[in-house]
Parts: sequence; C-alpha cells; structure tokens
Amino acid sequence: MTAPGAWVHAWLHRIEGDLGNADYWYRRAGRPASAGTTEDEGREIASFLRAGEAES
Repeated sequence: MTAPGAWVHAWLHRIEGDLGNADYWYRRAGRPASAGTTEDEGREIASFLRAGEAES
C-alpha cells in the first residue's frame, strides 16, 4: 500500500472510532496521528491527493 493509501486507511479507522488501528496506519503512512477533526483531515487528504494529481 502507498503512503497516501495508508493515510486514508488511518483516517477511515478514526471515523470508525478504532484509534488503535488508526495509529498503526498513521505509522505506515509515515505521518503523525491527526489531532484535528475528521472533517478537517478529510479536506487535508483531498487537497494532498489533488495536488499529487497535478504533479503527475
């Protein structure tokens, strides 16, 4: 799995309330666990992924 994919996976576990699993996937993504809301993180992920598409 790619690092961005692992980040999305972590975010989805946060939404589910499974923080232990989320922490695992944040580590796989090489990112710190998010301290903001899941809504804010979702927007951050979307912006990150859109920026990556622009670079391709």
